[in-house]
Amino acid sequence: MSLFNWLQQRGLCLVAAFMCSGVHASLIVATADLPSCPPQPPFPDRELRLNAQRQATDRGFLWLISRDGRDSYLYGTIHAGRPEWFALGPKLESSLFRSGVLALEIDATDPAVLTELRRVSSGAARPLPADLMHSLRKAWVAECLPPADLDLGAAEYHATRLAVAQAQRAGLFPMYGAEAVLLLYSLRAERPVVGLESVDTQLSALLARNDEEAAAMVREMLAELQRPQAARSLERLAHAWASNDLRDLEKYPEWCDCLNTATERETYDRLVDGRNPGLADAIDKLHAGASVFAAVGALHMVGKQGLPALLQAKGFKVQRVF
Repeated sequence: MSLFNWLQQRGLCLVAAFMCSGVHASLIVATADLPSCPPQPPFPDRELRLNAQRQATDRGFLWLISRDGRDSYLYGTIHAGRPEWFALGPKLESSLFRSGVLALEIDATDPAVLTELRRVSSGAARPLPADLMHSLRKAWVAECLPPADLDLGAAEYHATRLAVAQAQRAGLFPMYGAEAVLLLYSLRAERPVVGLESVDTQLSALLARNDEEAAAMVREMLAELQRPQAARSLERLAHAWASNDLRDLEKYPEWCDCLNTATERETYDRLVDGRNPGLADAIDKLHAGASVFAAVGALHMVGKQGLPALLQAKGFKVQRVF
């Protein structure tokens, strides 16, 4: 399973926790000057924002969805982005500001959501076999993550944080992901923000169902960190998103090298296509009362079970904008 597959499949819970955990961020920044550590995201100061604005273009995948005399929007996102993407393109910005509500996979501004995420990260540690725990600690230290964090919380949650660290090495940061930028624009405009899924739904995608599955998830992630193909797949997915290359995204199962086993294929089906009907139902209900800008991970947009297809089956007229 590719590194970005972990980030995209497991949705926004990890990204929200990473962005909102001030203690975690401060501990990482303390070691950020070490040459072997992942780079830290630059602060979005005036110079960075002006530079992003000069490069503003429509990235990702946007559809206009219409029914019952009302227009809404469906946007395929990337959960970690580059600082130069910290500005909306003209079509994206216009579509967002024509909508009445921003709908993300989860509402990261909800205090109850953040409380639940903190519980997962600071609760009782899940036991792992000694050799696996040793490997996890070794990888953890290599990414300059706080050693004490491994003494608390779900081990599979920690494994996913390693994927975030690897994305940072490629210059991709959660705080510059599409959802973070959309959220900032919407908060400034006082646009309502809602979640399409509950935090429990997202956590069921992030967390293992038992100790055996947790150990398997950690082993899988640690093995993935050693594969040169992982970085190439990460770059290709980011490039497909940034260049609006929907055709290449549709071929993702062919080139990601992440669906080689029955377990990997079952996980992908459960976490991507398996969540799409619930996401489509939530968008459908919101559209009945307001114009919605629904922003969901790009992998949820492709195939016969993708959100554009499911919404079309619900009677929406679905038109690709870019």
